[in-house]
Amino acid sequence: MSELALHGGPPAVTAPLPRAWPWLSEDARTRVDGLLAEGELSDYDYGPVLAEFERTVADYHGVPYALAASSGTDALLSAYLAVGVRPGDEVLVPSYSFHATVAPLFLLSAVPVLCDVDPVTGNIDPADAEARITARTRAVAVTHLWGHPVDMDAVLALAGRHGLKVVEDGSHAHGARYRGALVGTLGDAGVFSLGARKMVSGGMGGVLVTSDEHVHREPQRLGHTHERAAHSWPAEDVAVGLGGNHRISLVAAAICTAQYRDLDARIAVKRAVLEGLSARLEGVPGLRPQFTAPGVTRGGWYGYKARYVPGELGGLPLDDFVAALQAEGLPVDRPSNRPLHWSQLFTQRRLEPAYYQPGRERPLYRRGELPGAEAYYEASLSFPAPRLHEPCEDVLDQWRDGIVKVVKNAGRLRGLSANSH
Repeated sequence: MSELALHGGPPAVTAPLPRAWPWLSEDARTRVDGLLAEGELSDYDYGPVLAEFERTVADYHGVPYALAASSGTDALLSAYLAVGVRPGDEVLVPSYSFHATVAPLFLLSAVPVLCDVDPVTGNIDPADAEARITARTRAVAVTHLWGHPVDMDAVLALAGRHGLKVVEDGSHAHGARYRGALVGTLGDAGVFSLGARKMVSGGMGGVLVTSDEHVHREPQRLGHTHERAAHSWPAEDVAVGLGGNHRISLVAAAICTAQYRDLDARIAVKRAVLEGLSARLEGVPGLRPQFTAPGVTRGGWYGYKARYVPGELGGLPLDDFVAALQAEGLPVDRPSNRPLHWSQLFTQRRLEPAYYQPGRERPLYRRGELPGAEAYYEASLSFPAPRLHEPCEDVLDQWRDGIVKVVKNAGRLRGLSANSH
């Protein structure tokens, strides 16, 4: 048995990581070069670049309407406004999600009500969400976490029973399908981030998709003022509107148009790579590959989180396991996202924004109150999915070798961990 790198042995992983997404295709470069040559970088109206982007997104999702925005967060704000969320309304949101799923509610002086999640998928637990409904609940927001679709049958049934609107945050789930339907098309509004390392990324941007004309029209007064909003509100004075500026950069729109056109081809490549990672983790003591339920697809697999089972390695703490893997050269870590109900914003009121006037005290939370979210976080081992957009068999083989090496030495790690405490 070779010596662990943590103890001075040679690291198991020497192959370099593949390049990180995003990069520009020839189509995207041609589009951007054309805009730069013309000096066409912004659009107060509804010119051909913006129109093509929104039409491309709407056609991809099979819905009549798409509305571009400057970020996924702004698109979420637009969606919440459009479905009728107003000051004092409650919105059910999962505790395990990026904070931007929740943050726009403060701008509307609405009350976010955090719900528990399934400890295996990390997605909202519909039963826990239903138990938190009150007379003031207006909507439920769901995050298709790491590309895994939420149980939308249960969420839509819940919404139907209680007269709630449904907002889907599909920022992790471009191209993911639930029982054959693309996520983002099942609720009243679907939202996708187009920033950072999302499967469709123009650097910054977001987009709302919907089949409801009102949901498409309403947010335009909020953040698409001047000529653009006047197309939807011809009888209104929208020169100033409601004070927001949510317009997307034309450069970002052009890049994202190209990326939607080859999205399914890129998803197929990434899916094959990450399924290859899952195959290499299968049967390794202490780890479970990222779970995908029957009847759904993960689309772009924005993140890959293996599940750690410490009981199979004698109770070795996950942090010690991670440290040993990192020493072997594996670029793994604990997830950067922690349960929202652990953050100070949801454990105390001192951090409430000055503009937040919800009309009543919002609920605060304690550790242990949402056990599914805590269990999901505590068991997650994060792999660098943004680096896995291209075939890399040699890298995945070395990762498995490094993991097996650490697993075989788990007894020595446990002993060192016990002595250090």
